[in-house]
Amino acid sequence: MNKLIMALSAIVAALGFTTAAKADISVAGSSNVAYLSTSGSDTAGDSELAVGHTVDFTMSTTTSGGIGISAGMSLSQDYDANDGDAVDGGNSVTFSTGGSTIVVGDVEVSDTIGAVGGVVNGVLDDASDLSSSVATGFRDDDGLGVELTTAMGAASLNISFVSNDQADNFGILNSSASGDDAAMSASITMPMGAYSVTLGVADSDGGESSSGASASGTIGGGTVTVGYSNQTLTADHGSLTTAGDSEVVGATYSMSMDADTTIAIGYTSRKDSDSESDTKTELSVERALGGGATVYLDLVNLSGDTASNADGTAIAFGTSVAF
Repeated sequence: MNKLIMALSAIVAALGFTTAAKADISVAGSSNVAYLSTSGSDTAGDSELAVGHTVDFTMSTTTSGGIGISAGMSLSQDYDANDGDAVDGGNSVTFSTGGSTIVVGDVEVSDTIGAVGGVVNGVLDDASDLSSSVATGFRDDDGLGVELTTAMGAASLNISFVSNDQADNFGILNSSASGDDAAMSASITMPMGAYSVTLGVADSDGGESSSGASASGTIGGGTVTVGYSNQTLTADHGSLTTAGDSEVVGATYSMSMDADTTIAIGYTSRKDSDSESDTKTELSVERALGGGATVYLDLVNLSGDTASNADGTAIAFGTSVAF
């Protein structure tokens, strides 16, 4: 047995594996199981069962000069697609030092600052089968670029620049090819008295721009957030036939009923340059069970200009577990 252990140790050493790790590697994961009643689907009144998992791998290290470097990838089985297994991430590297964080690679501009109102969990948000005809957000808001987040006293500043929205981790910078557009956004979050306020603007070489603001604070034992977003979009955006402004007004309110139970409600009203509009109301009740497990009941109602048979009410009841 000792000879076998010595032989295995020699093989491991020969292959270059040592116990002196150069970085920290962490693994985390989550699971979600939910029953959905998706009354907005093409076959109205569908009942669905959704099961999904995610395993996240994160690598990190710190240089002798104090610069943190990290990257990660995920393995996932999507809960809203049958056999929807995928590998995500791996398209960016994060550097952090002195209260600042820089992400290089696949980054996203903040083109919908102020568009608040969503409170339900991801399962119902992704698989409700409710579908609006109202166009919001840039045609493409992510790509190969750089993102900076830094503290400025009590405020936080975020600047994102996408050099090529048709590339993620490898591509031409400032490409002259048609459709390879650049985009940029800037936002700041700062305290104003008892409230926290976020202001932001964004612009794209594709002819789209946006601006918005949100404010949040404590009222009646809970937290309220209100927001407004204006987005100037092009006529080839989704179902739009007229270039112009889309407007989003929304609000959320959440409060703890006890140490383990939280309730949240959200409201969103949207209108685009084709004069199509919708309203969405959301409700989420969550209760922590301990051990990273949570049970939830979510409800979404969508009315207004929607795709065919894609309005109505959808409900989800399920559990999510963080490992």
